[in-house]
Amino acid sequence: MGNQTNNLLEKLASDFEALNARFRIVSAIHLEHCRERTEQLRSEKLIGERLYAEYLSFFQFRKPEVLPDSKSIIIIAIPQASSAIDVVFKGQHHRVIIPPTYLYKEIREACTRILSEALSRTGAGVARAYLPLKLLAVRSGLGKYGRNNICYVGGMGSFHRLEAFHTDYGFGIDDWQEMSMMGSCTGCSLCTEACPIGCIPAERMFVDAERCLTYLNENKENFPEWVNPRWHNALVGCMRCQVPCPENRDFVRDRDKTETFSEEETEVILKGVQAQDLPKEISDKLSRLSMDELYPFLARNLAALLRV
Repeated sequence: MGNQTNNLLEKLASDFEALNARFRIVSAIHLEHCRERTEQLRSEKLIGERLYAEYLSFFQFRKPEVLPDSKSIIIIAIPQASSAIDVVFKGQHHRVIIPPTYLYKEIREACTRILSEALSRTGAGVARAYLPLKLLAVRSGLGKYGRNNICYVGGMGSFHRLEAFHTDYGFGIDDWQEMSMMGSCTGCSLCTEACPIGCIPAERMFVDAERCLTYLNENKENFPEWVNPRWHNALVGCMRCQVPCPENRDFVRDRDKTETFSEEETEVILKGVQAQDLPKEISDKLSRLSMDELYPFLARNLAALLRV
């Protein structure tokens, strides 16, 4: 490994350390494996066609057009706590949780800036990778799967955000390795017991995703009749299996209150006002929370949380 690569790696390590982030590098030759693995899960019905169409069809298992000579993929994990927002409804303040992974804008911008600044000195480029991030993190050794099919990263638990990028710089590094489940999952069934729907099987790492509360509250359809309103615990996503996990013992905490929605603003959201017709102040708050793209689901989800 030459001096240029050593200097580059030291620069990236220093810059990401400032975010308390960790990263690994895998060769772009593994794009085909990512595609094959995804297709295998589809053929084995572990990924349903509806789930694939809604969540995974945007994957691009090829080198990006802007970087046709991509050589490496950099996968990054950045610690991220849950976010608590204050929602005023009928004169009462309600603490509403947004789980980790959802607030992505500042993190993605920071990662893009760090990589672009460091790699531009070598003449190399950077492009976002539209790939299965959990798979990349686990195959790179950055993380391990939990029984709940969530990726856990050392020093972060499941409270983190993953990002990945292509680059045409040749690091000469390939951290690719076998997938593994956390050893602590052996003999532990806390996440299985905590899931109110029972979609976490004891015998494998793949959940019944189309019954998972996270999936149900991220699509536009009404909640199935069998969903108990008491199961809802977050504005999007679900924390039921993550909170009791022993691997998260040191990381289960919320950031300080990030935004407050007044009684009037709450009513606007609950009424399902179209995104383009929202007052700018509400739009700005949703954007800062990275909730603007998920806005079509928020009226239904918030109503469930507030028991409206």
